[in-house]
Amino acid sequence: MKKLLSLISLTCFLSFHITYGQENKIQEIVSVVKNYYSLERENIHVHLNKSIFIANENIWFKGYIYYSKKNTPFFSTTNIFALLKNSENETLESKLLYGSAGSFEGSFELPQNLYSGIYYLQFYTNWMNNFSEDQSAIYKIEVINPNSPGKSTANDTEVKINVYPEGGVFLKNKTNTLGVSVKGCKNQPLPITEVLLYNNNETIQTIPLDKNGFGKFEYYALEEKSTDSLSVILSDKTYTVALPEAQEKGITLKLTNKANSNKTLLELKTNKNTYNEIQNTPIYILIHKDENAFILETKFTDNITDQELVIIDDYLFSGLNTIRILDSNLNEVAQRLLYKDFENSTPVKITQSGKENGDILFSGETAANANLSITVLPSQTKSLSNNSILNDFMLSPYIQNYYDINTFEYFNNDTKPNENLDQYLLCSKSKYKWQSIKQNPPKEKYSFDIGLKIKGVINQNLKEGKSYIVRLTSYDALIEEKTEVINKNEFYFDNLILADSCKLNFELLENGKSITPKLYVNTLNNTSKYNKEYIPEDSTCYSSGNVSSPDDFPDIEKETIRLKEVVIEKKREKLQYANTLGNGQLRGYKITKAESVGFPTVLDLIRYEGYEVRNRPDSAVAVYGRWGHTIKGMKSSPDVYLDNFRLMKLDILRDILTSEVDEFYINKHMSAPTVQNRIGIIKIYRKKQPFNETKERSLFSYTVEDGFEKISPFKNTTYTSGYNGIGFRNYGLIHWLPTIISDENGKFNFSIQLIYKGEVKIIIKGVTPEGKIISEVKTINL
Repeated sequence: MKKLLSLISLTCFLSFHITYGQENKIQEIVSVVKNYYSLERENIHVHLNKSIFIANENIWFKGYIYYSKKNTPFFSTTNIFALLKNSENETLESKLLYGSAGSFEGSFELPQNLYSGIYYLQFYTNWMNNFSEDQSAIYKIEVINPNSPGKSTANDTEVKINVYPEGGVFLKNKTNTLGVSVKGCKNQPLPITEVLLYNNNETIQTIPLDKNGFGKFEYYALEEKSTDSLSVILSDKTYTVALPEAQEKGITLKLTNKANSNKTLLELKTNKNTYNEIQNTPIYILIHKDENAFILETKFTDNITDQELVIIDDYLFSGLNTIRILDSNLNEVAQRLLYKDFENSTPVKITQSGKENGDILFSGETAANANLSITVLPSQTKSLSNNSILNDFMLSPYIQNYYDINTFEYFNNDTKPNENLDQYLLCSKSKYKWQSIKQNPPKEKYSFDIGLKIKGVINQNLKEGKSYIVRLTSYDALIEEKTEVINKNEFYFDNLILADSCKLNFELLENGKSITPKLYVNTLNNTSKYNKEYIPEDSTCYSSGNVSSPDDFPDIEKETIRLKEVVIEKKREKLQYANTLGNGQLRGYKITKAESVGFPTVLDLIRYEGYEVRNRPDSAVAVYGRWGHTIKGMKSSPDVYLDNFRLMKLDILRDILTSEVDEFYINKHMSAPTVQNRIGIIKIYRKKQPFNETKERSLFSYTVEDGFEKISPFKNTTYTSGYNGIGFRNYGLIHWLPTIISDENGKFNFSIQLIYKGEVKIIIKGVTPEGKIISEVKTINL
C-alpha cells in the first residue's frame, strides 16, 4: 500500500534571508547547509583547440570562469595556475595565467622528444585550496610521437560494468531501480548497445544503453545475495559481473520525470524490517542547489512502507539539484541528483561571407557582447574533444565521478528531454558529502589572489622621525606605485599585474629625497601548490606505441630555422599594447590625425564612443554608460586606465588632448556589474611614458620570476606532410581563434587561412555577460 503525500501540507519552504519558527531539526539543516556554501566557488571550463597532439605541437586553450551557484560569469578571478602532467602525476610544466572579465588564454609547447601517452592539464586557483572537494578543472589529452612510442598494453579493450542502486540503497524485499554503466579501460564509451540480465544462464531482461553507455532497469531483491548477473558481449568475448549484495534495512529513493509535465514523482520505500525501527520518527527530504534549499518532513506510519510525493518544478532550482533523505538524527540514508532544465544556452549562426588574400571570411551572429573562442578541425578528425562547457558549468561542479563521455547530447535531445541525462545522474554521486557538510564547513585559509604581491625588506638602518616611502616603477609593466615602509623595515605592493621576467625598479624616499636603497625583494603569490592530489586513471590502459602506420600521423616541422612567410597586404601600423595583459578582449585602435582634429580632447573621444560625459568646471569629471545600470539601479560607469594606471578620479582627463594619445582601447561590457557602478573598461595610452627612469635616481632592480604568462599570438604548426593526407585529416589543426567578442547587436566576424579544402567542423564555445552559454559544432564545406 502506498501513501500519497501532499506537497502543500508537508513543505516547509525555507529562505536563508527570512526566518520562521520552524522546528530545531529543520533549523539545524538550514544552518549547516547555509554555512557550508557561504564561500564563493569558481568553476573553470577550458576550450582546447583539440584533444590529440603530435609531439612538438602547441596546446592552445581558452578558459572561461563561471559562478555555477548563480549561473553567471565570474569576473573577479585573476590568478589561474595551469599544470601539464604526465600519467604518473608528475608536473612537466606550470604557468601562472592572467584572468580578465571571466576568461583567460594561453598555450603549452610540447617538446619534440615527449613520449607517446596520456597527459593531463589541470587549472586551479589558490582560493580553491579552501575547499575539501576538488574544484579544479582537469582535462585528459593524448600525445603521439611516432619516434618515441609509449609502453604497449593488453588492457586497452577491457570492459568495466558498474551497477548503481538509485539513491545508493539496494534493499531486500523491494523493487529497486538500478543504473548500469559500461565503459572501457579509459572510462570511455564502447560500441555496446545493451546489457543482458542473466539467471541460470538464461536471459531474463535486455537493458538498452545510451550512446555514453548508461542504462537502467527494475529489479526485485528476494535475497541479500543473488545468483543473477549482468553480461555484455564485445568482439565475441563475454564480460560478466554479479549484482551487488542487497541490504537488510534501509530506505530507497526513486525519481520519475513525468512526461510532458513540469512534475517529478519522488518515491520513498522501505521494508518491514526497517519500518519497525523508523515508524513515527521524522524523515527529512532536503532538496538543494548549494545553499538554496527547501525541506520536506514526513513519517512512515499506519504500516505503510511506500510513499509518493509529486514535486512541481517550481520547487526545484535551475540546474543540478541534490536530493538527500535524512533520518531523525540527520544522517543521510539516500541521495539522488536531479537536473531542472532552464534557458542556459544561446544559439550562434555563422555564414561564409567571401574570400580575401588567401583567407575565408565568415560573419556570425549570437547574443550581444558574447565572449567566444573557435577551433576549426577536419570533419573526420579523431581529435575532437569531449570536454563540454555545459557539463563543466552545469554538472561537473556537483558530481564526484568522472567519465570520458560526450555530455553535449544531454543538453540537445529534442525527442526525450533529459531522459538520457537522468540515467547519467542515476549513476552519479554528489561531490559534496553530507558528513562534511555537517561537520567540516570550509574556512578561508587561502587568499583570493588578484594580481601579484611584492614584499620588500630594507636592509639598512632607517632614521627615527623620518618618513620613508618606496616608489615602484616599471617600464615593462607601465606602472608607478608608492607605499609606506612599515614595521621591521618592510613594505608591500599588492594587486600588481606583472608579466613573467618583468623588470621592476625600486626607489627609497626619505622625507621625499631619494637615497640609495639596499633591499631584499620577493614575489609572494606567484606559485601555489594545489592541496588535493589528482590521481590519474590506470596508465596501463593507454598506449600510442606502434598503434598505426606512419601514414596515419601528420609530419610536423622539427626544431629548424623557420623562414617568415611573405604576405602582401596593406601597410598597417601595429598596435603596441594589443597583447598587454588584460587587453585581449578590448577593441583597440591607433589615434589618427583626423580623430585628433575631430575630437580635440580625450573626453570628446569617450563621448563619441557612446558614453555620457559630465565635465562641469565646478564639479568632478564623470563618465556614465547609456546602456546599463548596476544592481542597485544606479547609472553604470567604466573603469578608466591611463597608461595602465586605474584612475580613481577622472579630473586628469580634462587636460589630455587626443593628439597626445597613441592608442585607445574599449569594451563597454567587460566588467561585472557591481554596487561600485563599474561596467566597461577604457584604456588610454599616451605617446610619452608617464615616468622617466634617469641615471640620477638611485634604483634597486628586480626581475619577476614566474609572473603572468605572456600571451603568444596563435601560429599554426607547419605540417610538412601537407594538409590533405589522412594524417592531417585525423589529427591536424586548421585554425584556432581564442578571443572573439560580438558587438552590441550580436554580430562578429572572423577569418581562417585557406589551407584545407573539404568538410570541416567549427567548434564554437563562449559565454554571454548574463551567463548564457554558447556551445555548438558547425559542419561546413570549404
